Amino acid sequence: LRMPPRATLRASLAAVAAAVAAAGNFEPLPWEDAYEQAEATLARMDVPLLLVSGLCDRQSFANNLLFQDYGKTASGSPYYGVAGYYIYRDPSCDGKTHTSPRWILSETEPKSHRHSDLDDDGECSREAHTTGGDADGPPMGKHKWQMQCGADSDELSGHDVTLRMVPQGEKYSLLRGVGQDHPLDGWFHLRKWWYVGNTVAIPRLDIPSLNMQDGGAGFKTNFLEIADTCTIWPSLLAMAATWDSSLVRQFGEALGREFKGKGANAILGPSVNVHRVARNGRNFEYMSGEDPVLGSRLAEAYVQGVQSEGVFAVVKHWVFNEQELNRGSESSNVDEKTKWEIYYPPFKASVDAGVSAVMCSYNKVDGVYSCSNDHEFKVLKERMGFKGFVQSDWWATHAMSIEQGLDQEMPGIGSGDSHREYFAPDELEGADQKAVDEAAKRVLAVIHRMKLSGSTKCSPPHCKEWFLKHVSTKAHVSLAREAAAKSVVLLQNKNEVLPLSHKDVKKIAIIGSAADAPSYDPNGQGQNHGDWATGDYYSGGGSGHLSGDVVTAMQGIKDQAHSLGIEVVTSLSNNVEAGVHAAKQSDVAIIVAGTTSGESRDRVDLNLDDHADELIEAVRRAATTIVLVQAPGAVVMPWRDS
Repeated sequence: LRMPPRATLRASLAAVAAAVAAAGNFEPLPWEDAYEQAEATLARMDVPLLLVSGLCDRQSFANNLLFQDYGKTASGSPYYGVAGYYIYRDPSCDGKTHTSPRWILSETEPKSHRHSDLDDDGECSREAHTTGGDADGPPMGKHKWQMQCGADSDELSGHDVTLRMVPQGEKYSLLRGVGQDHPLDGWFHLRKWWYVGNTVAIPRLDIPSLNMQDGGAGFKTNFLEIADTCTIWPSLLAMAATWDSSLVRQFGEALGREFKGKGANAILGPSVNVHRVARNGRNFEYMSGEDPVLGSRLAEAYVQGVQSEGVFAVVKHWVFNEQELNRGSESSNVDEKTKWEIYYPPFKASVDAGVSAVMCSYNKVDGVYSCSNDHEFKVLKERMGFKGFVQSDWWATHAMSIEQGLDQEMPGIGSGDSHREYFAPDELEGADQKAVDEAAKRVLAVIHRMKLSGSTKCSPPHCKEWFLKHVSTKAHVSLAREAAAKSVVLLQNKNEVLPLSHKDVKKIAIIGSAADAPSYDPNGQGQNHGDWATGDYYSGGGSGHLSGDVVTAMQGIKDQAHSLGIEVVTSLSNNVEAGVHAAKQSDVAIIVAGTTSGESRDRVDLNLDDHADELIEAVRRAATTIVLVQAPGAVVMPWRDS
């Protein structure tokens, strides 16, 4: 459909750019200064923390957590807390004089001003507890604690729980994530009002929590309550298709503002892997496309844009994560020349742009898991000069790898199978402490360089207020539309059918099931009955999936056509007979066809969905035909020369 004259369009977009550009005036500290501050902070990390271990599976959320001293209750006993969990002494859990005191492990913060019944419910709860210890502290060493352990049972049973003080606990807290539970009867559970990746705050040292959120193309709305509060940006592959580094810089700035407005201080992006496998389920996330030079230019613009808002970027996935099929076991074997000419450049450009963190990937490289690969970490940190920290992709750690160059394990809870918690305190105590200090300094250097102590707005679980904020703006929506328009690629225009105008076209037909397809919600509704990895025609599936109000192709084309006085008929299925019937009533038929993809598996083939090729072949014989494709990457087009 005919667009406004280019000069008019540029003027309107310039106005949008001016509105967006209340931008990026944040200046990170020089790395040298950040490391000097990190050294000073590390030297002050000398307060032991309380370690809990030995809890049964149902209570495993608190295993290996390092509890900080939160002060004293009204009765004079110390109480401890971390990540929304608390250990405290209740002199009488139901407020009755004959009830024995107990030490309690709870998800409910105690009302420390009370002298008894510290949860103020008039009864003794069934939370984990022991009658051991005294008013001066919980029982150290191994003691019996009562707790609920069966998946469906409310019965209490006794288990040996060990408490001990860990002298290096504060620095260890920087190196392992928190915020995920592992229910007995299901997959992992992100706790409410937590970010996808989190570390604990250490208020004593003015160290904020790291609030790290998916995804690289927009704030992931993990909770239904926050749907439609963020801008649904085009995918990073669509951004690549704009070939516009200035636009990507503006996008990065806007993205940084939205994440900051949601209380996050880090974006788990950009994804910059150069495409190698056409069916890769995550190609829609990868901003390089098939071009390392393009990826380098855009990675630089993205990182600088995001970090100019005081939010740090995490470039991923290091390295050679070129397919989702067998991603946890396949080995990407690459010669040095190809590494440096094709696959490294977008990462090197990110490092040169000052990226704060790098995420290592699930795959192996030359037979060694990426997150344990000493050779590849040396390339990153020594040859490329990367100064930030390296974190694992979620459950991509396969060994205690701090001496190999991994600095932080995410999400910090074992997966219940062979993937245990490799950066648990016991493991870190047994590692080379010089390597531990180096990792902690790298995390601290990012905190100081990005001045997060003064800008971080909340620490989970106290971030609900920020999650609920509406951060999208008219300027951001306009910028998203500009990016989407620039990402559209005209592959061919036989007989100069485009642009359409009322002078030449009186009626169009909009045909195809993809023309009015729904957008899936953040909890997987509509996604193959809740399959997290299934995408829709607007956003791929998995951790990078965005959802919210979208303008479908049918809605957008229909509105524009009506504004030009062009009549519209529709056939919103891939039924060939119905499509041909609609086409015969029109001057031009517009077929909308699509396919999608998602994380954790590759596409089965490169075909469009729902027999779209058969529909196109039939309709093009009945009317002049335009094919609009919505796809996460390469598709085959057997009708392209017809």
